This record gives sequence, C-alpha cells and structure tokens, in this order.
Amino acid sequence: MSTALSQSSEYDKLISRVSAIVAKISGNVLEEKQALMVQTRVKKRMLELGHNSPAEYLVFLEKNLNSESGVLVSLLTTHHTFFFREFNHFEYVKANLSTIVKNVRARGDNTIRIWSAACSRGQEVYSLSMFLNFYLPKIDPSMKFKIIGSDIDPESVKVAANGVYHRREIKSVPMNYLGDHWARGKGEISEFVKAKKSITEPTEFKVVNLLDFKTQMRGSKFDIIFCRNVFIYFRPDQIKLIMNEFLNHLYDTGLFFSGISESLGGLQLEIDNVGPSIYMRKGAKAEASATPESLAVSGTTPAPVSIARAPVMPSMPTTLKVVCVDDSSSILTLLKKVFEPGSGFEVVGVAKNGIEAKEVIAKCKPDLVTLDIHMPEMDGVTYLQRNFNSTHPPVVMISSASRDDSDAAMKALRAGASDFIEKPALNNMMERGEEIKTKLKVAYMDKAFASSHVSSVDKEFEKKIAISSPENKFRVIYSSVSDQKKVVKFFNELHDKQPPTVMFFEGQDNILQALKEDMKSKVRYNLEVIDVLPTSFSPDTIYLADFKKLYDSVCSKNKSKPTSWLIFGKTSKHASEKILEWDNGHLLVEDLNYKCELTEVAADVVPATSFAYMSCDWLSKK
Repeated sequence: MSTALSQSSEYDKLISRVSAIVAKISGNVLEEKQALMVQTRVKKRMLELGHNSPAEYLVFLEKNLNSESGVLVSLLTTHHTFFFREFNHFEYVKANLSTIVKNVRARGDNTIRIWSAACSRGQEVYSLSMFLNFYLPKIDPSMKFKIIGSDIDPESVKVAANGVYHRREIKSVPMNYLGDHWARGKGEISEFVKAKKSITEPTEFKVVNLLDFKTQMRGSKFDIIFCRNVFIYFRPDQIKLIMNEFLNHLYDTGLFFSGISESLGGLQLEIDNVGPSIYMRKGAKAEASATPESLAVSGTTPAPVSIARAPVMPSMPTTLKVVCVDDSSSILTLLKKVFEPGSGFEVVGVAKNGIEAKEVIAKCKPDLVTLDIHMPEMDGVTYLQRNFNSTHPPVVMISSASRDDSDAAMKALRAGASDFIEKPALNNMMERGEEIKTKLKVAYMDKAFASSHVSSVDKEFEKKIAISSPENKFRVIYSSVSDQKKVVKFFNELHDKQPPTVMFFEGQDNILQALKEDMKSKVRYNLEVIDVLPTSFSPDTIYLADFKKLYDSVCSKNKSKPTSWLIFGKTSKHASEKILEWDNGHLLVEDLNYKCELTEVAADVVPATSFAYMSCDWLSKK
C-alpha cells in the first residue's frame, strides 16, 4: 500500500474518532460532507503540537482525552456570528418591550432576565445589551436587565467576557446603538475596540453544555431565551430534550427565540409559535405578545412610571418605501435586488445626484433614503447640508468613502444622516444586504430620536485622509480626450501634496501639447508633456504621455512603488494586457454600462466621481 493511501486511511480513522468525541460532548453531529473541514482543522492542530501523522496524533489524543477534547470542541463548533444577526427578532423585542416590562412588574421584579444560550464570542449578548440600553429607558427608566451568555467552547466564552472586537465588526452596528458604549484600543490594538462598563455590567458569561445544563442552571428563570442557529447541529430527539429543559427555565410569559432557519414544528412541544421562530409556552396569555407586524412600542407604561414626555415611536409599515441616490447604475441595480419583493422594502425612485434626489424625494414621498457621497452636480454631503430638516425622511449613507473620513462620512452624519454603510464592492454587495436592511429599519424605527450625531468611538477613529511621503508613491491614469471633463474634476477634488501622476493616452500623441494648454487653466498642478522617460518624477506634477511610446519604460522604472491605477472609460485589449504587468498597483475601473478588459481583475469598479477619494485613501495607507 502506498504512503498516500495509508495516510488517507489514517485520516479517515482520525476524522471518525474526532467527530465521535465532538458529537458526544457537544451534540454537534459532524457529517460526511464536513469531513474535509474536520481534517483541515485537525491538521492545523497537529502542526501546532508537532505531530507528523494522523496515527501519531491519535495516540496523543487518547492519552490526553480530557484536555484535548475541549480543544477539538473549540476547533470544530461553529463561531459564525455577528452583531444584530437576524434583526427581525430584535424588532419583535422592541415591539413587545412594554408588555415584557409589565410582566416583570407583575411578578414583583425590576429586572428583565435574558439568557443567550449559544452566545459564541459574545456578539449576541452585547447586541441585546446595546439594544436594551437604548430603548428600555424610554419605556421604564427604573427597569433593569441582566443577560447571561453561555457557550460550550471555553475559548469563545473568554473572548465574549473580554468584550474586545476588531473595529470592522462594530461598523455593522446601527449607530444609535453604538452610543458611548465602546472605547478604542491604543498602540498595537488601536484597530480594536472594547465594550465599556455600560454594556458589560449587566452581563455574565459561563461555559454551558446544552446537552446537560439542568444542574448548572438550576433555579434560574428567564423572560427571554435566545438559542439561535445551533439546533441545526442536533438530532430531533436532542432538540426536544433541550427544548423541554429550556421551558423549565422560562417564565410563564417568557419568549423563546430560535434561528430563523430552524423549525421546532413536529417535535410535539408544548409551545405556540408567536412570530418568526419565536415561541411561548402553550396557552400563555395572549397579551404577552404582539403581532410581528406591530412593531411600535405602546404608549402606555405600568404605574407608577410615566412616559408622557417620551417621543412616540412610529409603527413599522409592512413595506418601507425607499429612494436610492447613487451615480452608479450597477449599485442602483444591486440595491433593487437587496430590496426585492418580500424583503419588506420597495424602491420607489432612484436619482443620480443631489439635484435629482430633491425632485424624486418630493415626488415619491419615501419612508427612507439611501444616499451616496461622491456624485456629479451635487454630492451627498452638500445635498444634506442644503435640504435635510426635521420633515425629511431618514437618510442612510451608502458610500465608497471610509466611515472614518472627517471630510466625507463624518460631515454627512453631522449634516443629518442617521447611519453610514461603507459601500461594499460589487462582488459582495448582496452579502452586505443584511446590514443595509437592518440600518434602514433602525433609521425608520428611531426617527423620533433623530439628531445629527456621531458615536464616541467613531470620533476616536475620525481622521483626515493624507498621503505621507508622496514622492515614494505613484499614480497612473488611462484616459481619452473624451474623458477630460471627468479627469479635470478628479484633479480638482484632490488636496494636499500628491504623488507624481502619469496620464497615458493611446493614439493621441499629436494633441498632447494642446491638452496640456487646455488643462493648465483648469487644474492647480504642474503639467508636462513627455516624449522620453524623465530622470525623475516630481510630486504635484501631471505627466502627459503616449501609451505606446512610454508605457514600458515608465512601468519598468516605477512598478515597484505603491501605485494607484485609474481607468477612465474603456481600454484596448493591448493596453489591458500591458497594465497587468504593473506589480504594485491598486486598480480602479470606471463603472460604465459595459465591461472593459480589466473589470474582472480590478480592486473595485466605481463611478469616476469616487476615484479621487478611493485613490487617496489607498495611497494614504501605504
């Protein structure tokens, strides 16, 4: 038998043993289709320990079964989660918050008790804590809450209790909920944030196995139990066993939330379905829950608390009408897919700049507006500064600008925008649909509290985009004479010192001098026409060159430098092939109604109005 076949057989044996251990401890049944995942992760563990063969690791596993089993559970149980996942569950909590408070008061308590029973690394717990911190004082300022987060994986529980996450993770959190609850790290962890006491104090984390928690959770009762996206890994008989135990820990009027893709039907459980994967004990009082469509918090509060001065929160329409404002036809098309029929949204109008937006919004009377920043004629910030007021529909920015940019994102938020989404690339726009829809829903739900605001952690990350050492960087533009109006606008949007820029033209060598004379009065940078490769390229200078004559020599001399490449219009096949020879380039292609040769390999495809910001942003990070 060959070594390869022997190794394969050994891995099959190891995978079978590891899967059995994980299933016994956690209940997670790892099937044949997950064998490659198991093998990959176990191989990584073997490398960490210095074991060269499956047989060698298997011997180690059996000798250290207790300690190593915990490591395997951590490796092979799912940790995919994010803040405010499956937001319609949070909508339901908000809709029923007055009733939940009333039920807590009725039993003589002053604390809403919640269990996040598969909390992974804590995002669900802190989502609930931020959420209740925002809404509960508006219902009953004296009501408290307590959240227990548990998971079978000790490492995940440590991460959750620590409350530290990368900055990009909390960008998906609606800005109202971020509030002042997060602090930026310093030094080596400056790209991370840590949860503050305001949202960690009401939380507690512990390691709990859902197959056996009777003793550990003895005496604990909850108003809300979240156990989402975990049952898919259990057998029906295990789910029934776990659910019956959960019911023992749920108050009579309590709510149980499972994952949207998980059905508890057919298990003969004593529960009633009261919402999307939301359950109560069978026969619980009808008034303990509201219909999923009724998403407004009621205007009444249990005595003796009065909310007479509290803002009236709007009820959520079945379908929210949206106007989308963006100069990219591709983005508008993708937004229409995000807001497809049945999504709870409907695109009732589109506009390509701020001027059109004013007319379309007045005509369509939408509930919400999505707004780009970089657009022709009138950009998004200018639109807000001129048109946003208390009667304007809530606005959520969807822009290629970084949320940290003080000249774009922060200005938009201070001018009235409710929230900000960093525009995803075209190839992952649909994956970001959940974030887009959640932030729009929150913007509508919270329009009674609308104010120009920036969260405290956003203020800590706020910065001005600046290119350091521009003499060591490079920019290349490919364009034609017909693109000159857009190119001039690009140069006029730049500020501070810029790297040398070469503008290549194909087949227009004889008019380069005329182009230079035309541009001289329109841009503030030095302009030179070059026929031969200069000894050096200077910052704040634009070099006009013929592609055929000079591309190879310019590329050879500068391709190792961090280079921002901008394609206005469409390239020839010959030029596209040559451009790909540039080693250290960040390629942006103009979003047009047709694809150029470089569309598939570009870092991003965006309107030319976004080139100035995206080019400077990339170069500033190099």
